[in-house]
Amino acid sequence: MNKSKMFFSIVTLFIICLASAANTFAQTDNKPPQAEPVYEIVLHTVVASNNAGGKTDLPQTLSGAIKKLKNNFSFTNYRVMSTYLERVANTGSVEFKSFAPLPNALPIFSEWSLGGLRNLQNSRGQTSIQVQSFRFGQRVPIRTGVNDSSVVNYENIGLTLSRFGLPLGEPTVIGSLSTANEDLMFLVLTVNLMEN
Repeated sequence: MNKSKMFFSIVTLFIICLASAANTFAQTDNKPPQAEPVYEIVLHTVVASNNAGGKTDLPQTLSGAIKKLKNNFSFTNYRVMSTYLERVANTGSVEFKSFAPLPNALPIFSEWSLGGLRNLQNSRGQTSIQVQSFRFGQRVPIRTGVNDSSVVNYENIGLTLSRFGLPLGEPTVIGSLSTANEDLMFLVLTVNLMEN
């Protein structure tokens, strides 16, 4: 009889624990869900050259990044070729494809993507942005041959990065590409926190 009471006690205790666990897991959090942070992504393509008399109007927001470039490179002229603006939530991604018709020239096809953007704190406790993947590419026209018998082929150029960080709200040079005229194209990325 003692074995039966002991078995009954164990089964009863097991049922009580099971009911308690089910009740605990069934309780819902009464807090309303919060929206994740949203970021404005600004990508500038800045072309550096030694062409005299070229257009040099640059946004004031890029002054710090351009100053660093001038300290490291001997180009005399910097100009913004393109500016891209997108919005993405925390851990989100962006994919962009477009073409740019150029005056008196063949168009250039551009594409870029950014994935896995995350808001983290750096070792000093400041907000920092980490990006899991970034790719920038262009298909540029290359003319071969002479005059009437010339042929245009489009060639791919680009840059791929994985896992890098940048400060929040600060334009940061993340890479460069050579262009056809011994110019250099710099990719300047800025991530700003937006109000929801």
